[in-house]
Amino acid sequence: MELEDRVDLISATIQELRQTSLDGPKSRQLIDALFRAVHSFKSAASAAGRNGLSRTAHEFEDLLHALRTGKLTLNDEVLRAFAETVAALRDGSQTSTLNRLNEATSQTPALDDELPAQFALRKEFASLKEDERHRALAALREGAKLYVMNVKFEVNDFDERFRQLKERLEGEVELISTSATMRHDKILFQVVYASDSEKIPIQAVLRQAVRAGNAAATQLGKQVEFVVSSEEFLLDKRWANALADALVHLVRNAVDHGIESHGTVAIAAEQTEVTVTDDGRGIAPENLPLVFQPGFSTATELTEHSGRGVGLDAVKSAIEELGGSVSVTSEPTKGTSFKINLPNPSTTPNPSSDA
Repeated sequence: MELEDRVDLISATIQELRQTSLDGPKSRQLIDALFRAVHSFKSAASAAGRNGLSRTAHEFEDLLHALRTGKLTLNDEVLRAFAETVAALRDGSQTSTLNRLNEATSQTPALDDELPAQFALRKEFASLKEDERHRALAALREGAKLYVMNVKFEVNDFDERFRQLKERLEGEVELISTSATMRHDKILFQVVYASDSEKIPIQAVLRQAVRAGNAAATQLGKQVEFVVSSEEFLLDKRWANALADALVHLVRNAVDHGIESHGTVAIAAEQTEVTVTDDGRGIAPENLPLVFQPGFSTATELTEHSGRGVGLDAVKSAIEELGGSVSVTSEPTKGTSFKINLPNPSTTPNPSSDA
């Protein structure tokens, strides 16, 4: 990318910033994008031997860092400095406003950006850098809450998968920080994010289902392997609760009714679909149309897990109430698969609200 093209990108980002509110998550996101664009310009200018432009870009970075850490507030004067600096990056001229603002902010004492005690005592938040801590505090003041997501990727494709995850998250929440560690040939990412509505990672829902399945297998004396594959995405709390209840029932049902003495239960999750599949005894064809009927049960005796005829009909009703659907396919002696279709569960409105 040529230097002129990089200036065009910086200018376009500033223009977008002018058209949004001067505070709030969108503004902070654009300031971060502007900081990255200016940093790239500085590196490119230095590589091209344009040291004067590189110095101007460095001073621009200082100003943006002051904004990112709360030492400076975005206002009309700062936006004028942005415009002057873009002109300086195009023609190599000087910008007095940029210098003056940087001198003023260099004498500004560090802000008391201490997180509330309930966050400061947790290691996930204690390690936040200065700009991340300021962003977290700004989000908290605006009524959002902080959450932590932990995801694990294979080494061979972690960069592309994390990029996709980050793009999805940026459309739904405000990213505060990301950090990575390597453990047992896996890349583990910790993502801290802010949201004004509670968002639950799908992995938390799936872990709950696996725990329930393991408990049922232990009680029933069966050897069951649970295999989980999933995209990384967030669910609104209502959908997370409904899906967790449904999956717990389906997994326990697979262990109790499907698996005979040993076998596998597989859970696969995508943004629009979740399936629970077992390799057990399957369902007789004549019973398949009846499995979602109230009171239907194939159990011959009452146990802690089955025999009451309550369950699959409740699962179906709960999912359909939120606009989703549940279906089943089965083959005797081969196994059974339940599929839950999700109608964009992260944005589905509450049918009982006026929103």
